[in-house]
Amino acid sequence: MDKAIVKGLNDKLYEKRKATALNLEKLVKECLAEEDYDRVDNILDELCRDFAYALHQPMARNAGLMGLAACAIALGSTEVARYLDRILPPVLACFGDQNDQVRFYACESLYNIAKIAKGEILVYFNEIFDVLCKISADTETSVRGAAELLDRLVKDVVAERASTYISIINLDPKDLPPSTRTDPQTGEVLREEYKQEPEHAFSLPKFIPLLTERIYAINPDTRMFLVSWLQVLENIPDLELISYLPSFLGGLFTFLGDSHKDVRTVTHSLIDLLLHETQRISEVKAIVQKRVADKAQQRINSDEASSIKKQDGTLISERKKSLLTAFEQLSMVKNLSPSKSRVSSSNDENKFSEGTAVIQGEDCEKAITNFVEGSESLDLVNGDIYSPGEDVHLDFHRIIEILINTLGSSEPEIQLVVLTWIETILDICPSAFLPFLSKLLSLLLKILNDVEPRVRQLAQKVNGKLIDLTAKFDYNDGPEAINYGPIVNTLTLHFLDSDVVAKVACLDWLILIYQKVPNQLLEHSDTTFFTLLKSLSDRDNQLVSKALHLLSDLCNSSNEGYFRKFVKDLLLLFKSDSRLLKTRANHIFRQLGIKLSAERVYNVVSSILEEENDLLFVRMMIQILNTNLITAPELERLRRKLKAGTNNEFFSSLFKCWSHNPTSLLALCLLAGKYELAYYILQTFVEYELSVNDLVQIDILVQLLESPVFTSLRLQLLEQERYPYLYKCLYGILMVLPQSKAFKILNTRLGSVSTLAARKIPPSPFYKPKDGNNSGGEYSSTESVNSTASLQNQRIRFQGLLEHFKAVCEAELSFPKDTAVEDSRFALWDPVLTQDSLSINNGQPVDGPEDENDTGSVIHRG
Repeated sequence: MDKAIVKGLNDKLYEKRKATALNLEKLVKECLAEEDYDRVDNILDELCRDFAYALHQPMARNAGLMGLAACAIALGSTEVARYLDRILPPVLACFGDQNDQVRFYACESLYNIAKIAKGEILVYFNEIFDVLCKISADTETSVRGAAELLDRLVKDVVAERASTYISIINLDPKDLPPSTRTDPQTGEVLREEYKQEPEHAFSLPKFIPLLTERIYAINPDTRMFLVSWLQVLENIPDLELISYLPSFLGGLFTFLGDSHKDVRTVTHSLIDLLLHETQRISEVKAIVQKRVADKAQQRINSDEASSIKKQDGTLISERKKSLLTAFEQLSMVKNLSPSKSRVSSSNDENKFSEGTAVIQGEDCEKAITNFVEGSESLDLVNGDIYSPGEDVHLDFHRIIEILINTLGSSEPEIQLVVLTWIETILDICPSAFLPFLSKLLSLLLKILNDVEPRVRQLAQKVNGKLIDLTAKFDYNDGPEAINYGPIVNTLTLHFLDSDVVAKVACLDWLILIYQKVPNQLLEHSDTTFFTLLKSLSDRDNQLVSKALHLLSDLCNSSNEGYFRKFVKDLLLLFKSDSRLLKTRANHIFRQLGIKLSAERVYNVVSSILEEENDLLFVRMMIQILNTNLITAPELERLRRKLKAGTNNEFFSSLFKCWSHNPTSLLALCLLAGKYELAYYILQTFVEYELSVNDLVQIDILVQLLESPVFTSLRLQLLEQERYPYLYKCLYGILMVLPQSKAFKILNTRLGSVSTLAARKIPPSPFYKPKDGNNSGGEYSSTESVNSTASLQNQRIRFQGLLEHFKAVCEAELSFPKDTAVEDSRFALWDPVLTQDSLSINNGQPVDGPEDENDTGSVIHRG
């Protein structure tokens, strides 16, 4: 450069530096006119070396920036592209200068360069975007204003030319590689092959790594800058930014938690735009797939229709072969008979030429047909109308991973947006969620009962869709698609420290898994069993009902040892939780009687209670079980079985256990029709001092005798000769009772039949009463005066049961009782055992939750 230009650029006054820059512009233009490119190179080198890169000289850097911009203007849009690799680096370096004036002039210089270069700056877009991203958060207002103007210009260039512009540098013949090369060994000249299509100046794949690095910025201004650029790139249809969605989606979700409302608003708008674009592309892909499937079906139909033509073609080929064979024979005849006349030979030649012409014509026609069919298939493939987005690949697995990681946010707004995305993708590509069910459920269950109503409703909706998805999935089609083990572990762990809504959802999932793949749940039966058992002490009725349902299914599918362990742990739970024993025990055993075999439940419970050392707890449990046995509609079949007397082993098992509660044992014998045994039990029982609780239980038993369950017993009072011990037993109970309401009830009942029973009524000649030995009788009593063959065996068996009862009474009732302790333990049942609370319900079995405060219905529901 001339010394005057150098001196002018170093001047302190802005006007002089500006005038000098204009002179420099004229000088560069003169050099271009004279084709003095070496001097242009020297000018650029001097500006970079002595001015733009001058350390600790802000004025020099300002002058260098003005000079470089002037050179770019002088070079014009046709020549500037060749020098951008030398002009832009020093300009971009000044964006990081500490001096705010230098940063301002850097923005001004780059603005002028971009205005001239236009599409050529796209080659250096990553570098320009990087400095713009940093300077968008500049502390100086003037610098930010200049950066906004520059940013607006670059956005316009990108929006107009990013998808189409090709740099002229790539089209320079000097830069093209040679078209041929010579093999150094053989000396042969070989042709090189290169990509015919030149690359665009803007490359979205090269830009995405930089965007991924910058998307997690914290500064609000930088976030606004990034969102605005993503909106620009998304609105360019040919770029298909949506295909790189996983690279920046996670960062956008963090923007929703920004403290500035403007950032949240623009981010929300962009995320909605991306979601709608995802839906649109999925719809386009579905339409294209349907169109391809329809065409494939049409082609199959056309192939079936053309099968007849193929058969005709086979006949034609056979004709060709026979004709060729005839021609060969004719040629052999001609060789053997050369003396044939010219006329005959000429005729043969005519025939041969005609046959050859026919064959050639058919081959030609076949080739033309094949060509036409091939061209038609190409038209089917390439003739479709292109729908924007049909070739875009959406990586739903990575997107779902980002959504799950973001769902753990504590911001309700972020959770709401993430749940909206999850719900939408569940409709678009549900199978993509199968590998992520465990991780997704661990987060989703926590917000099922969120304080935010919108989050709570959407979370429950998503959970319902996931349950439907898993229910529809066929495990046999892809056993490895869903890993049920981690899902069961997640549900079990989450069950222990969550609210009722989440627990119910966990049980829904566990029930579904059991229905789909029971083996997978049985492998984790220990942890699942403990979880379900804990849920029985919950106050929510729906939760207890679902837990019982699943426990029953597990017990049905497992061996007897598992079921026995379940009952044992259940009894321990009742023993440790008095509130649960008081409010839930009846309901739980009724539900188990419905879902499992009632006889199996009573057998196992009685055997376990026999081994229990806490006698007061045993008596409470026997009272609960006995009340259910008498009153629960769910146990009607078991009551019929006891009355029929067909299973003496079951009765003996109950008898031995019920011996710890004599009043319940007395009720059991009356229910089973063992009246003689009941009378001797009463005789043995009254030999010991009766407590208040014993009298209260006898009082309740009297009222139970008036229930529909004992209708057959009351009718048997009319047959005193056949059932003498029934009378003796009931009168014995009457003698034990004090003068109370129950005494009056029983006395009135016995008094109403005493006169009739005293009369001798001859037997009917048309009716023969059922005997105890008649196994066909549904309600036949085991007390039979006509039986002689089995009477001795019954006596022996009954004697053994009585001896067992006497031994239990001797062990438990012969010592002085601590009535204070016993009353305090049975005080738990005071609301249950009051006479006013007793009622008889003749309704249907109730398979559902009951009110935990309805203590009266605990005893009498039958």
